Amino acid sequence: MRKFIYLQRKDILIPYAFLALRNFFNVEAEFNQWFESIDSDIKKDKLLKIAPYHLALVKNGDWKVNIPNSNENIEYFTNTYKFIAIFSFIESLSEENHIDFYQFLMRKKTKAAFPISKNDLDDLYKKYKIEFGSIKRCIKFFENLPSKRQRELVKKLKVDGDAIASIENFAKYLYSLRSKFVHEAKLVHQVSNNSFLSSEKNKSIRCSLSIEDTIQFFEEGLIVWCNEKI
Repeated sequence: MRKFIYLQRKDILIPYAFLALRNFFNVEAEFNQWFESIDSDIKKDKLLKIAPYHLALVKNGDWKVNIPNSNENIEYFTNTYKFIAIFSFIESLSEENHIDFYQFLMRKKTKAAFPISKNDLDDLYKKYKIEFGSIKRCIKFFENLPSKRQRELVKKLKVDGDAIASIENFAKYLYSLRSKFVHEAKLVHQVSNNSFLSSEKNKSIRCSLSIEDTIQFFEEGLIVWCNEKI
């Protein structure tokens, strides 16, 4: 039986959850009424976990540097810290069961024919990433945002040579920033208070997404997720 450990502490956590999402509610009583309208205890429990973390780690949290000859606050350190936290929250919203690549190959639905050639293995791995990769959760989160918000976000990313911009490509770009930090320790300079120009695969990419934009779309997406029926 599932234990709703955060829901059990609702009286303590609700005020923090309200502070995290207060831009969307006039008073705490309005937030409480909305919270009680969520028809899933699973979602209520997860909201009471994520929203206070978001409040502490992102909205009211900064990365502090305490070393000689350094500024205490370095913007791109803080922005990276907040950006990675937000994407961790987004990934945590999924309730989909995860299987590893071996399990994916062995299941009947995959219909893998052994022995597997190198080319077939590459194709199967691509299918696996699409079906079970973390990027799938990320794309779904962005696709669930209101159409107006999606259009606003897509405009913040300009790629030379790409005739058609899409929220899916926008989500993939942001996910790649997350992955480059997680796997290569590359700081997220692209999300800042200024337009950032970079180059990737011989294409110029201009990103004008700020950390404030990131916070806003995450909070809006979290509310949309809570309102969805399971």
